[in-house]
Amino acid sequence: MIARVLGRVSTWPADEFARFTHAHIPPGGGTAVLPPEAEPMRGPEPKSIAPATFEVRFTELQKEGRYHEMWELLAEDAQRSWGGREHFVEAMERQAEEVEFLETEVGECELVPECRIRNRTYRNVARLQVRYRVRLQWREQTLDRQVHLIPATGGWRTLAYPPSSGVA
Repeated sequence: MIARVLGRVSTWPADEFARFTHAHIPPGGGTAVLPPEAEPMRGPEPKSIAPATFEVRFTELQKEGRYHEMWELLAEDAQRSWGGREHFVEAMERQAEEVEFLETEVGECELVPECRIRNRTYRNVARLQVRYRVRLQWREQTLDRQVHLIPATGGWRTLAYPPSSGVA
């Protein structure tokens, strides 16, 4: 009885596999399989996100308080310098208590073959001139910054490092 039960739940015997690997077609029977007459329809090729669009998206995530999603858009070097996701999220939450992002305007975008940032050399960097309109407590201000993006799988990653000590 044990042999019968185990026989039902075990694999097929090796000699039984031959039954499934060969098809018997009688002489003069069957039709030839031909490839389709037209190429199958393919979806559009994925498009790379423009650097300006990436930066606006990054800022929108910040405005919405979606800091965990922002983390995924940081370059690996920037992630390491923040010391981990939780440190980054905490710093963004503290910043949100003081600064509210109102608008992001991306100006000139320049692709440079090589750029040195924080003692590291990056290749194919998108250098953006960005103007942020922010609210600090009760007053609005405009901040002009240069933002650096590096190419990555699926688009860009930002080199948004933590502020150096003493820099607001």
